[in-house]
Amino acid sequence: MKLEFSDYNVEQLLEEKSFISWVLREENNQEWEEFLATNPGMRLQVNKSRNIINLLKDQYDPLDEQSVLELWINLESFEKHQKSRFRKLKFRKILSLAASFLVVISLGFFIYLYNADYEDDYIFSSTVNQVNDEARIVLYTGEEVSLKEDNSNIAFSEFEDQVVVNDSIIVLGQMEDLARQDIQMNEVLMPYGKKTELVLPDGTKVWLNAGSRIAFPSRFEKNSRTVFLEGEACFLVVNDARKNFIVKTGELDIKVLGTHFNVSAYPSEEIIETVLLEGSVVINKPKKMGRDKIEIELHPSQKASFNRANRNVAITDEEDTEKYIAWTYGWLNYSRESLQSVLKKVERFYNAEIELPPNYPTDDIISGKLDLKNSLEEVMLTLSDASDFDYRIFENKVIITKKTEPMKRR
Repeated sequence: MKLEFSDYNVEQLLEEKSFISWVLREENNQEWEEFLATNPGMRLQVNKSRNIINLLKDQYDPLDEQSVLELWINLESFEKHQKSRFRKLKFRKILSLAASFLVVISLGFFIYLYNADYEDDYIFSSTVNQVNDEARIVLYTGEEVSLKEDNSNIAFSEFEDQVVVNDSIIVLGQMEDLARQDIQMNEVLMPYGKKTELVLPDGTKVWLNAGSRIAFPSRFEKNSRTVFLEGEACFLVVNDARKNFIVKTGELDIKVLGTHFNVSAYPSEEIIETVLLEGSVVINKPKKMGRDKIEIELHPSQKASFNRANRNVAITDEEDTEKYIAWTYGWLNYSRESLQSVLKKVERFYNAEIELPPNYPTDDIISGKLDLKNSLEEVMLTLSDASDFDYRIFENKVIITKKTEPMKRR
């Protein structure tokens, strides 16, 4: 990646074809991720630039690099021409003045979003679900701290320039200045086979599950507490009436003051689940291009399931919400759940690859409880009895086959 990119602003990134190709088609993805890892100060500019390109993509589909460049040049020219005129006008007034000009409306809207602090997306420094990957903290300073234990404890202090990892203290140096707009984020990344208990700077407790990652600042802003999650986490939020606590999953925001809830938002899964144990939360899908707004209040013992494909949210009452956080205690509870869903969770917990034969009936519904402190062999034995299959284990790979003879009673 070119060294001069480290000094680029939003306008320059939007005029760089290689950057646009990365956003549209993830070309040279590894190089851009390495660039962000070595230049954490660029994440704010990159996030804003990505948001603008994605908004353009939603409005003008299909879209390629040249189209983005042309739209951005027109937008930039339009903004410069109208800057003095629009300076004191509210966005609503801009729309009313430009109502008869569709292109001007679109451009004015993009100017508004560009000037606003629009950060629904966050770019993590790297992925976490690779086999044999390591758990780690990526500090806002760029320093990486490896977590050797399968279950680590991490605590950030809002008032001290240090983080406690298990029994070690890491001095961060000078804390970030909250007066700056480009507040940098710390990341905690848990690969398959590992999990952690994390205390955020405000005292909120987070249990981060296997194959998950979370990003948060060393100090929260004055008016809000925002974190970014990919994967699964259980939150016990410290109540602060002055600051909403917001979990952003990329497609949904979960907003609370103080409460206990679990969020499962793995990129590979079609459903984002939020289960509320105590308090109340608001499930919010921010309006995008004036469409698809969702805002639903969730009450204790309810589950919200957001379908990524059809963009709908289903609310169900849950008699046993504890089963959704049993993983934080080392258990996997499943009640009338598909075999495929349970096997996917076992893969994450044990950092294993489970291979099924073609056309295997993975929609088999099973119920039970697994002790995750047991070995992979013991867990697979329990599941094979429940679902009537044979299996073989080779290191961290499990090969499932159909039973060659009727299941024997034990």
